[in-house]
Amino acid sequence: MSVLVTMRVAPVAWDKFQAAIDALAHEGAAGRKSSAVYRLQSDPRTVLVVEEWDSHDAMHAYQERVGDEFNRRAGTEGMEWEVAMWERAGSM
Repeated sequence: MSVLVTMRVAPVAWDKFQAAIDALAHEGAAGRKSSAVYRLQSDPRTVLVVEEWDSHDAMHAYQERVGDEFNRRAGTEGMEWEVAMWERAGSM
């Protein structure tokens, strides 16, 4: 069963954060079904990443491979990310 992952972090320098996303876009993310990035309207330095993965393990494998590099490029090293894992609660 797939999982939905939400990851929120602030404050970010948007240009640097976006550049990190663009730089790592070529990295294969086996098991990632979708990914979207949102900025909080009242404080655009707050970013929410929403991704759907085939499994929790697939998401962790990808993060172990590129997470440190992403944080270095995005300027989010040492920042606390609020991460939540979600699973479908029924059929809709």
